Amino acid sequence: AEFKRASPSKGDIAVHLDATEQALAYAGAGATVVSVLTEEHWFKGSLADLTAVAAGLRAAGHTRVATLRKDFLLDRYQLLEARAAGADTALLIVACLDEPTLASLISASRELGMEPLVEVNSTAELATALRCGARVLGVNNRDLRTFVVDPETVVRVGVALREAGPAAAGVRLISLSGVASGADVAPALQAGAVD
Repeated sequence: AEFKRASPSKGDIAVHLDATEQALAYAGAGATVVSVLTEEHWFKGSLADLTAVAAGLRAAGHTRVATLRKDFLLDRYQLLEARAAGADTALLIVACLDEPTLASLISASRELGMEPLVEVNSTAELATALRCGARVLGVNNRDLRTFVVDPETVVRVGVALREAGPAAAGVRLISLSGVASGADVAPALQAGAVD
């Protein structure tokens, strides 16, 4: 589940919503991860939202619900911020990082006790993520350059993952974006995404 106040493609969504209240509703409905947008300009999020969500979930006894920092993370300092704010994991976007930086941030995340969610949008990005040792992959069905949603993206990446051989052993696949109804889930499940 995701807490997002705004986005570049949709504009304002829920600018005044209470982050903790929304996260508790997600947890009550069975969510196992709550993603919190912390980017301030386009998404109107904050580290304060992340801190409030993490603390609120723990205070309510939802210790098995993970919190994820969703932002354009570019360096180790941002991972330290995430951990200090209570995040259990963080998003690393392959399209925003060169390969050495991605590998370094995956390693830094693990040193902080977080297994990162590594976002890909193509089979080429999948190959990069696997070379860098990613274990949890999020397939963004929305192209960040055009904002076009293609639900077949997860299918293409899922096929490529199955064909990747030993590099893909134990890798978890998650479908991101473009899920508006139950029918949108079927292609992701067929691609091997976790349900």
